[in-house]
Amino acid sequence: MLRGLLTIVVRLPMGFLIPLTFLIGIWTFFLFKEFSKYLNLRDLNPFVTVPIVSRLDDILIAAVLVVLYAAGLLIAYNLSVVINWALSSYAIRTVSFPAVRPHRPVSEADQSDRFKHVNKIGIVLAGGGAKGAFQAGAMKAVYRFLAEHNVLDKVKVISGTSIGSWNALFWLADLIKSEKGWDAPSLHENWWRSIRLRSLVAPSWYVPGLRNAFCETTPWQRGFDGIFGQPDVTQHILHTKINFYLTRSDVRSGQLQCTTNNGHAPHIPKVRYSWLDPSKGADEFLKDLKFGVFASMDLPPLFPYMKLDEELFEDGGVIDNLPILFAGMEQCDLIFVLPLNSDFHAKPNQRSVMKRFLRVMDVRQGALERGSLKNLYLYNELAVLRDYVRALEAKMSDAKIELPPMRRSETLDWALKRTHQPSKIFAICPLRTFAESTINTQELWKSKKARFAFNVMYRSTRDVLRSKFDPNAERIRIALVDHAGAITWDEDF
Repeated sequence: MLRGLLTIVVRLPMGFLIPLTFLIGIWTFFLFKEFSKYLNLRDLNPFVTVPIVSRLDDILIAAVLVVLYAAGLLIAYNLSVVINWALSSYAIRTVSFPAVRPHRPVSEADQSDRFKHVNKIGIVLAGGGAKGAFQAGAMKAVYRFLAEHNVLDKVKVISGTSIGSWNALFWLADLIKSEKGWDAPSLHENWWRSIRLRSLVAPSWYVPGLRNAFCETTPWQRGFDGIFGQPDVTQHILHTKINFYLTRSDVRSGQLQCTTNNGHAPHIPKVRYSWLDPSKGADEFLKDLKFGVFASMDLPPLFPYMKLDEELFEDGGVIDNLPILFAGMEQCDLIFVLPLNSDFHAKPNQRSVMKRFLRVMDVRQGALERGSLKNLYLYNELAVLRDYVRALEAKMSDAKIELPPMRRSETLDWALKRTHQPSKIFAICPLRTFAESTINTQELWKSKKARFAFNVMYRSTRDVLRSKFDPNAERIRIALVDHAGAITWDEDF
């Protein structure tokens, strides 16, 4: 645990680390000096046995020393936070981003026969922190595959949570393909290639009992402004024909809330919408979009709650780490699902309390993703059975065969009144062993590993789409990618 904490700390901004090191050094020297004076004043005789009771003052002095040292560390930490904030706000030049333009590939080919029965395509992006690099690579492959078959315009829904919401922005802005061609890195790919912790998060003030977070996303938000605040990019997202859903968790109610541009979003029980009204103008749209994205990525307990009016929000993955229900409720007949935690087999650790806790969280996120896929499987089964019952009733009615008596129920009536059709699924996910050996959830500083993860997932997804993809396949299965890019299929649903 201590090693992992130090790994993160040393990658924080230098405007924080240098003052922190200096202040801790000064405080340590001062306390050591004063305590040495105290010891020198003591008339210590190691050859004389002193009753234990007379040493109670030593215990008291030691306790006071520990308290003073901890208080000094806390003060040094918060002073360093203030210094870093001042430097980043007033002294250090803000990182500039190159001018970018949305680039939507134009295919000269006619729409493929593969997609002639597909009317509506959905994209679903899971949360997973730094593992979003895997997702980004798979996204590029899916985007290219649809562009080559001239069906990008059939993508009507994109939903994401946590890092999936961040990746979704690049699809919405058409920043997936470089203007120089598919083989050149796009802005999206370059962003993942250059990730550094200090360019994404900064330490935030902390006092025990008064605050339940340690960092803030101010640098990352500046990055958002630098990329998506460019007028052409903002306008492109503002006028997108894709309905997007970026989820977050309402801390008070424990319900899912969603940032969307769809003014007629489907009714889903226990889901509330925050609609981005385009008539308010680009600036207001971008402001609300930014809040929605960073509320979706508000990973507890690293970041403080995102606050809107009197409501508090945190990471959407707390409730649903694979928001597939939006694509289902919008009746997409083909959905590309990019989970990040659906493989969570691991050898148990029986010694570390922290690793046991992290393992519980890992399994929980994986179970949420599997649960979403299973719900869609049941959703499809219900649609098929409903159509079968209706066809059977019609056939028996034409043949003038009297239907057997059947007890009707409210549940049956609900099921038969549904109108949804089955959704076909393509899903691909990195194996857990691949993520652990490359870039895992919290490792938002491994730029070289992020590049490797991106490239492997891109190539593997591209190859499996070209050779194994069947838009009419009814069975749900997940392609699991290993470190070498090899695919194994999980069909156990």
